[in-house]
Amino acid sequence: MRRKDTMIPFSRNRFTALLICTLATGTILAQEDLMDYAHTLKFARYLSNTQQYDFAAQEYERLNFLWPGDTTVILELVKTYRLNSDCDRFPDAFRLMSAEDRMFTGGPLAREYLRFCLTCRIDHPLYFDVTSLMDRDERAFYNLGYYWTQRQYDSLFAYNHRNSEIISGSYPGLYSLTGDFENQKYKIPAVALAMSAVLPGSGKAYSGRWGDAAVSFLFVTSGAYASYRAFKKKGIGSFNGWLFGGVAFSFYASNLYGSFKAARNHNDQVRNKYHQNAERIIHHSF
Repeated sequence: MRRKDTMIPFSRNRFTALLICTLATGTILAQEDLMDYAHTLKFARYLSNTQQYDFAAQEYERLNFLWPGDTTVILELVKTYRLNSDCDRFPDAFRLMSAEDRMFTGGPLAREYLRFCLTCRIDHPLYFDVTSLMDRDERAFYNLGYYWTQRQYDSLFAYNHRNSEIISGSYPGLYSLTGDFENQKYKIPAVALAMSAVLPGSGKAYSGRWGDAAVSFLFVTSGAYASYRAFKKKGIGSFNGWLFGGVAFSFYASNLYGSFKAARNHNDQVRNKYHQNAERIIHHSF
């Protein structure tokens, strides 16, 4: 009887331990269920939609590791890289998209490849091979976008003319901007230099730098006038005359270089403004 009594507590202890383990295991399994494909994909999308791209990329990368070859995960992972302007990840993204010829059948992966190239201004050798898979309107858009981002102006204007009917109909903003860019008038640096050689500062005024023009004019003329007065008062041996004359000459030479550079900077600013507007239209058209 004593032996039977001692076995009863032992059995109860085992039952209690088994119950605790069962509950703990159930809790762990419930927690693990939150990390399955569906929940992780939903969480990654939430992070991406709230522009937490670094964290979203980590979740997508984990999904891609656990479920390799899933085109939905690959597409959204690459899109997250692009939206985060993570251009250093393009080689990894290209490897994922091109594996098993995934992007060479057209469709979303092909578009994402083209968008990644445009966003990061990547001159990739397969770009036009992929645009050839798109329909007529999309092909015209992505080809024109390539010429914009690569600053290939002759090809840009020629392509815009050859495909004017398509681009003006489907992408009128980009078409008109390209036409305006082609007809844009620029300042001529040599003209700016020549103008300032005759009248100090006028070359900068020609480029729209009126404040700099006024400063150049005042510095050169005041230095020259001070030198003239000193020479007139003490003759050719005047130290102040040579001093002010040297200062005036240095201002004059700087005025010539500054006028030439002002015209070039003006032209660069005009081009950059066109490029910013073009890229804004391109990105909004994705």
